[in-house]
Amino acid sequence: MQLFLNADFYSMEYPGAVFKAVLVENGIILETYREIPLLNDVEKIDLNRACVYPGFSDTHTHSFQGGLYSLGADLGRVSSIEDVLDTIRETTPVEDKVFAYNFDENLIPEKRFPTMLELNKIHPGKKIFLRRIDGHSCVINSLAADTIEWSAKLPSNFNGLLREKFNDEAAHWFHQLGQEGILKAYQKAAEIAIKGGFTTIHTMIGDAEDDLEHFDFIKGKLDHFPIDFILYPQMFNIRKAINIGSARIGGCILADGSFGSHTAGLKQSYADEPGNFGTLYQSNEFWNDFVEDAHDNNLQVCVHAIGDAAIEQILTAVEKAQRKCPKDLRHQIIHNELTSDNMIKRMSVANVSAVMQPMFDRLWGGSDGFYSKVLGKERALQTNKFSTIYKSGVLLTGSSDWYITELDVIKGIHAATVIHNKSERLTPFEAVTIYTKNAEKVAFREKTHGLIKKGYTADFTYCNSNIFTEEDIGKVKILGIVKNGKMIKNG
Repeated sequence: MQLFLNADFYSMEYPGAVFKAVLVENGIILETYREIPLLNDVEKIDLNRACVYPGFSDTHTHSFQGGLYSLGADLGRVSSIEDVLDTIRETTPVEDKVFAYNFDENLIPEKRFPTMLELNKIHPGKKIFLRRIDGHSCVINSLAADTIEWSAKLPSNFNGLLREKFNDEAAHWFHQLGQEGILKAYQKAAEIAIKGGFTTIHTMIGDAEDDLEHFDFIKGKLDHFPIDFILYPQMFNIRKAINIGSARIGGCILADGSFGSHTAGLKQSYADEPGNFGTLYQSNEFWNDFVEDAHDNNLQVCVHAIGDAAIEQILTAVEKAQRKCPKDLRHQIIHNELTSDNMIKRMSVANVSAVMQPMFDRLWGGSDGFYSKVLGKERALQTNKFSTIYKSGVLLTGSSDWYITELDVIKGIHAATVIHNKSERLTPFEAVTIYTKNAEKVAFREKTHGLIKKGYTADFTYCNSNIFTEEDIGKVKILGIVKNGKMIKNG
């Protein structure tokens, strides 16, 4: 048995539930104590006055891509096209492929992507894949373009930039690696997750159509990792999801695109592109049939929907399925960025979960931010309505959408408390809740995870200071995690 002591353990069962010691055996919490007990024959683990929370969970990541891209070039701080090319030039290939990610053309003076011809001048003999920060656009070099077997002919004016289906096909091809490369990517993802304060991360595997990719391989390796990966079969094939014994289906199966690529589906056109309402990737009938079929087969449906028109499609489909046969499946609308108050009320009634990313507002919110540019200032205030959603009773969970934003729980919690629209800010307790208790509820693990409570799994995240009282939450440092009773320190 282990007695974890000399720390403040925040149960998260309710505000003010704080313990001074926790007794653990075989990875399960045996007892919690308001005062440090006098116990013999136990291993005492001194946490040196740390602040301890239930193990944090990120409910939406692209962990394979995030781990893989982290082995490549991070373009988040480049200053020019020349800097982009230099950074990629210095990157070590994975097999015969070179990966670059986190690129935002709006943050460099040229306001554009590098061209295929520019990429051709670096890494001769290697295929190059540069992905935009939102994942909905990419650039490749000529060697990659000539190697990939496309479903349709590339445009005659093709200069390396790909969107929509071509972007998906390129990503799918670049992600085809041997088992050693796949494991290396997930091991890197687990390493980054621990540093970011997570004991669990949800991850999608599949091509968002009919291919499960390496799902079975990783499912058989889950006990090889120091954290929990919760797997999503990212596909539309309901029969396959049932056959592999999955409780859910989807992830980034797309109802629409993104604001950055002007493909998020809107009810009103983009402010900076009048007449463009974005893209709805499927019909209403398609989603009605898909959600009903999955619902009938007790699968939790998880769909990427960013714009209000796309969210309306998924919400309406869930409502129809629930009217036919009410079930507690906690279907997920992922991202859920542009919503009205009425839509939020409907989500609550339909038992829809909102899997959202606080860092999106931190990066793109505000009166002068990207949301205001593409949607207009008034409509931008309808984005990322965290407090309204939380208080409505909708199950709200926190995530990073990593690789899109950093796999860092402190940044996510901090962002949720400083939303640009002040009326939509969460309290620190609420912000921690969406990464603990709520995150485990969306995974149907609320009876075993998400609280520091007798009988629960001993998953903790411990920090150097108190998230609830720290004036600047962004200054809180993750010291390490405890996974199934085993300490894993940062650094």
